[in-house]
Amino acid sequence: MPTRAIPSPVRFVYHHRTQGRGGEGVHIAHVVRALAAAGHEVTVVSPPGVDPLATAGSAPVDKSDVRVTGVSRLWRWVSRRCPQVGFELLEIAYNLYAAFRLRSPLSRDPATVLYERYAFFLFLSTWLARRRGLTIVLEVNEVAGVQRARGLVLERIARRIERATFRRADAVLVVSSFLAAEVLRRGGRDGHVHVIPNAVDAEPPPSPSERARAREALGLAENVVIGFLGWFDRWDRLDMLVDAFADLHQSRPRARLLLVGDGPVAAELRREVARRGLRDAVLLTGPVSRAEVPRHLAAMDIGVLPSSNAFGSPIALFEMMAAGRAVVAPDVGPVLDVVKHGATGVIVRLGDRHALRSAMELLVDDAGMRERLGAAARRQIEARHTWTANARRIVEIVQLCKGEPG
Repeated sequence: MPTRAIPSPVRFVYHHRTQGRGGEGVHIAHVVRALAAAGHEVTVVSPPGVDPLATAGSAPVDKSDVRVTGVSRLWRWVSRRCPQVGFELLEIAYNLYAAFRLRSPLSRDPATVLYERYAFFLFLSTWLARRRGLTIVLEVNEVAGVQRARGLVLERIARRIERATFRRADAVLVVSSFLAAEVLRRGGRDGHVHVIPNAVDAEPPPSPSERARAREALGLAENVVIGFLGWFDRWDRLDMLVDAFADLHQSRPRARLLLVGDGPVAAELRREVARRGLRDAVLLTGPVSRAEVPRHLAAMDIGVLPSSNAFGSPIALFEMMAAGRAVVAPDVGPVLDVVKHGATGVIVRLGDRHALRSAMELLVDDAGMRERLGAAARRQIEARHTWTANARRIVEIVQLCKGEPG
């Protein structure tokens, strides 16, 4: 039997235009490290003062406690204070800096692959790579016109740049099937768009003794614990989760709700918990470090994602599944790409409080179902959704683009 050819190492130039601290930093850092661990060379080109390999994971769980200095402080000030149209004009101007910074990394080796995290209005980087005949891999996590936190004023310009950039790429990697369809509709080439959801490092799941210690430390030893992990924004619909839990708790007093993290709606949630007389049943941890996340996940029996958008791939979902927790999540495309109802989790209709409560009741009452779903979720993560597996898939796609044996 002929032996399979071992692919030669790939030289990646990983270009991004993010602050590298939140979920985007987690994604960048893990992809870069997984590619490097597989023997590939990766040069990261970031905005001035940004290093996602150093800051990734400082948010979203504890965004409020992130400290930035120097140029990073300037970026945060611009992000928060600059009028939206001015912010977008700065994004367009950033092309000049990107082209300057990429000229040298993209000229060293004709076999270089430009791996770029797509950002609105960014085009000179891929144009430069195409001029030099390099392979272009574009990672797309959002598209113009789909709702985002900042909004988008110069949408028509963004869409025109987007179409040209999608057509220029040899491969477009997206985190959800929704984005795959949008990229194809907006100029992406059929057969060149690939769905690669987010992932996690599949660390060993918590042992029974670790779980017992985590629950005892939080005062939850005798309870069935429903948990959420992340940055508390309005669109996460934690108000709906608290509302559904309040109904559930009336008939199942042993149930507890553990909300891990902080964010803009945290104070509002605390007031609602107090108003409903749930202070003894709902624990809001406040900001926690990334190192503390496994301990809090270990304390949960059930992980809940009350809401999610139609295009993003929520890392918290993968973290809960990797920890072997039974998950409840909404019926949006990125979740359905990963979770199969009744096999690796429980799917509920988006925005349906009654369905959310019923799913939580089902799992609170059935320990065997919790264990079965949690174990199946863990197996799926190990098989398909680790950063190592994602890196391997990226290299396979590059080999296809280059016409190399896989």
